[in-house]
Amino acid sequence: MAALFSNISFIGGIHGVGKSTICKDLCSQLDIQYLSASEVLKWVEINVDAKNKKVEDISLTQDRLINGLLNTVKKGGLYLLDGHYCLFNKTENVMRVPIATFEAINPVSLHLITGDVDTIKSRIEQRDSRNYSYEALQNMQEQEIAYAKELSIKLNVKLSIGSEKDYSEIYSSLKSKK
Repeated sequence: MAALFSNISFIGGIHGVGKSTICKDLCSQLDIQYLSASEVLKWVEINVDAKNKKVEDISLTQDRLINGLLNTVKKGGLYLLDGHYCLFNKTENVMRVPIATFEAINPVSLHLITGDVDTIKSRIEQRDSRNYSYEALQNMQEQEIAYAKELSIKLNVKLSIGSEKDYSEIYSSLKSKK
């Protein structure tokens, strides 16, 4: 898939790591447009239980994401897209988002939020009213880190890594793109 955009920074991290909160703070500070991948692809329309983190058809969701971006992103300005490098499939295995999705997004920068898995587990269980396996969440975070680094090299795009407590490197990277 050809590159479709030239003004999107991508930020990923596992469910419950605090991406949305961090993104909203960064966008407010830097006057950047915030986009949530879940909202852009209209997750609630394709999933009976919007809190379910398992993706039935990853290709379908990524096609919906790209189409949603085509209908949302305007030329000029900078957008921060909050999404995932990896997803849980319907059997709760960690699957990488296809590289073609990232090639189409053509991110001007890549970012990753990591966190303490115990804290994430507690937060996401409270938020979603369901139990999550510590091992599954740990594996997801490890896979996100590895794939983000791999994508950075393949796409020749700088990767900034931060945490809920310190995302100054991400802030600096985004500020330099304005």
